[in-house]
Amino acid sequence: MKKVEFLKYILISCVGGLLDLGLFYALVTLTDIHVQIINLISTYVGVSTNFILNYYFNFKAASKFFKRYLAFLSVGIVGLAIVSLLVFIFHQTLGWNPVLVKILATMFATVVQYLFNRYISFRRYRAE
Repeated sequence: MKKVEFLKYILISCVGGLLDLGLFYALVTLTDIHVQIINLISTYVGVSTNFILNYYFNFKAASKFFKRYLAFLSVGIVGLAIVSLLVFIFHQTLGWNPVLVKILATMFATVVQYLFNRYISFRRYRAE
């Protein structure tokens, strides 16, 4: 794992994560939409933002935008599953604050997603 690349991934993840969390918070507090649907919407927005930023600024990929996007979204589904499971357990079952659970679960999922994205979505990303 390249340290600079991982640090850039974390910084980019913070941007997408803040967007994800901000949208999650707004929808949880302002609507009656089910928390898992809100999680799906906010995660999709965050993952899409992270892909675009990673594609151009971190991994500097120069080809196969849509193929890589689909791979990145697939990895995002893994992260969504992790976060959704943790939201179900800690918020819906145990009654913890949904925003706190979302933050902690997303931090954990980010590390898992980096490994998948590094070795799947952006493998051999340099001039394929």
